[in-house]
Amino acid sequence: MSKYIGLDMDSKKTVACVIEDGRPDWYKTLGPDVKSLRRFLRSQKAPGRRVHAAFEISGQAGYLYDHLVDCVDELYIVNPSKATWIYRTAKKNDRIDARKIAVLLRMGELPTVYMPAKEIRQWRQMILHRQKTVQKVGMVKNRIRALLKSEGYFKPALGGGWWKKGNRLWMEELCHASDGANPLWRLQLGDLLAELSILERQRDRATEHLDTYLAQQPGGRLLMSIPGVGPRTAEAVLAYTDDIRRFDNYKQYCAYFGVTPRLDESGSTRRLGHISKQGPSVVRWVLCESSWKVVRHCPALKTFYERVMGGQKSRKKIAVVAVARKLLCIMRAMLLTGELFNAKIVQDALKAA
Repeated sequence: MSKYIGLDMDSKKTVACVIEDGRPDWYKTLGPDVKSLRRFLRSQKAPGRRVHAAFEISGQAGYLYDHLVDCVDELYIVNPSKATWIYRTAKKNDRIDARKIAVLLRMGELPTVYMPAKEIRQWRQMILHRQKTVQKVGMVKNRIRALLKSEGYFKPALGGGWWKKGNRLWMEELCHASDGANPLWRLQLGDLLAELSILERQRDRATEHLDTYLAQQPGGRLLMSIPGVGPRTAEAVLAYTDDIRRFDNYKQYCAYFGVTPRLDESGSTRRLGHISKQGPSVVRWVLCESSWKVVRHCPALKTFYERVMGGQKSRKKIAVVAVARKLLCIMRAMLLTGELFNAKIVQDALKAA
């Protein structure tokens, strides 16, 4: 005998719907705190009965999962975006939502989310933190260049790159110059340079932490043996893969990262569209960035890239995405076998494909 519990949570309360054989469905309103949820779930346990519970994913899903998983026999995290057609209804309230989760859980049709260990979730968060910091650094640099050009500084004083040490010192001097420049302009430039320094320090701290953590992961050395794949790509793939054995084949693996085409099939008509772009966008981003380097350093994948491009420059991006997908297939095989990158095996496989 089993008991199925759907939990609809918000910041003020949690509504639980309980479904079990031989009894009518019943509801209970709980507090939003973990103690109330633990007490309720533990009260549902009984000899000879298995308790299955589920709730929708949210920003605190990992925290809730860690504190509730020992209170039931099975705990699931729901991905509502993959079941919108099931959830669509003219009526909607907390009880209805909780009951939908419980009913789908009982039917075995609930679209669930894999919940990695806390350490892996924190690793992912640090990767995202660094990515966002890098993006902020780029935004501030663009604002500084635009600000300098607004006062006629179209080229850095010492030539070369805008951000080499000498040109950075020149920008600092402009903030304190007394040549009649607008004082508000100098103030804005100084603030942007200070913001840039803070962001760069944050980025460097995050990079140092990630490098140290990646050095402890055996898969890091494997993936970085691929020509053109660096630590940022290796760590993102490893963090979001977690356990490679949870993917039965390479199609599932590539679909998880959103680099497989959408399929529209009806009767005898079968259309393949753009890639789905589902899953972690940070992995697709670093994979595509690495693919440009891999094409330059790996002859076999360069040949594959040129074959997909077919001599048409307009197909460059399509070809790069195809290389990114091949990279994922290669990475999956390497993680399963524990072998370093072998250019000849890749070349033979691509020829046979």
